[in-house]
Amino acid sequence: MLDQNTDRTYWMIGAVVVVAILIGAAKVAFPKLFNDVIAKFTSVLTAGFAHFPFDSLMSFFQ
Repeated sequence: MLDQNTDRTYWMIGAVVVVAILIGAAKVAFPKLFNDVIAKFTSVLTAGFAHFPFDSLMSFFQ
């Protein structure tokens, strides 16, 4: 039973390493695109996920 959990842990560690290599390769191969994507994610996270334009919503009810 312990060996099955160990195998799953190795697969998980392997997946994390592969994704880290892919992210590093994307940063080296496409630096402008990578920085644009990071900037977009950063702006969405700082603004919040549920950002609604309340001005247009209020004009709907008038």
